[in-house]
Amino acid sequence: MPRNASIKWRVDTQVESVVLEQFRHGPLRAADVNDPVSPVDAFQQAFFAWVDRLMPQGLRLISMGLQLCDTNAVFDAIEATYEKEDFKPLTPLHLGIRLSDEWVHEMDVLAQPLREAHPLLLYTLFSIVDQVSGRTVPIRTPGWFLSEMACQYWEGDESASDAEARTWLEDWYGNDEEMVKLYLPSVLRPAVCPDEIRCPARVAGRRSRNASLSARELLALATQHEGRVASVCHELVALRALLRKAGRHRLLEDGYDARPLYSGCTFVLETNERIGEFLDDHMNMEYQHGESTEFHSFHTFSTTRQGIRAQYAQWGLAFQMLRRLDRLMALVVHI
Repeated sequence: MPRNASIKWRVDTQVESVVLEQFRHGPLRAADVNDPVSPVDAFQQAFFAWVDRLMPQGLRLISMGLQLCDTNAVFDAIEATYEKEDFKPLTPLHLGIRLSDEWVHEMDVLAQPLREAHPLLLYTLFSIVDQVSGRTVPIRTPGWFLSEMACQYWEGDESASDAEARTWLEDWYGNDEEMVKLYLPSVLRPAVCPDEIRCPARVAGRRSRNASLSARELLALATQHEGRVASVCHELVALRALLRKAGRHRLLEDGYDARPLYSGCTFVLETNERIGEFLDDHMNMEYQHGESTEFHSFHTFSTTRQGIRAQYAQWGLAFQMLRRLDRLMALVVHI
């Protein structure tokens, strides 16, 4: 996982003061610091040692990096954004969540063992991935593609019928019947977000109205299977526990939104021409707007005891979620 520090100014007393408070009230350990050349270097060593304890293997499938920045470095990164003046930090040291690339991962044939294990297991998997995405860094899942395509072609209605969509599509494409048919819900929906992960059929004999399998059901399923299926179930249970601990908090949303061009990754059931074409068009459009950056967000380090402890608790929980998500994806995608 990429990490570095970008300290571009020389108001050292301000930075040193922030650094001292991190050691005083945060989880950083002086024992992790080896021959520092400056307070910032000491902080960088201790901070990334703390990160490594939470994510010892780093992230293989999610392209998230961490960068320590001063205020000048943040302004350099967001220079092209229209809302850069909204960044008004109270302290001079910041954590940048960097998304500098985006890999596309597909389950493909590795989805079949999960289908065979339980008809709701795939739905549960993507549901949990979407929840983790909402609390950490964005992951483009089938649900994301369906939502974006619905906004573009069906006036935001993901459940639109062909008859409803045809009216809107004809406004776009006129009498070009071939193009209209190409973007009808009955054609596009199965290609990007099939029913098995969007609105699965109810399972006979199952009482719960929630289509997502509970932790108890996942553990029971794990005891009935070996290998990959059991491992997937255990990872989903672990992610459920972390999500429950997080509650409704968006763990990495408290900072400044840097308008990221990339997501942590694209993770779909199966790649195809429709998904690839839409992703390319989306990227090109964002790039042409000229406001996007390689950062998800910037988080100003607190200097109060309560604020510091709350920040590290949230970040630590987010990093644990991403580590588990990375492990889950490693089980179900082709690497």
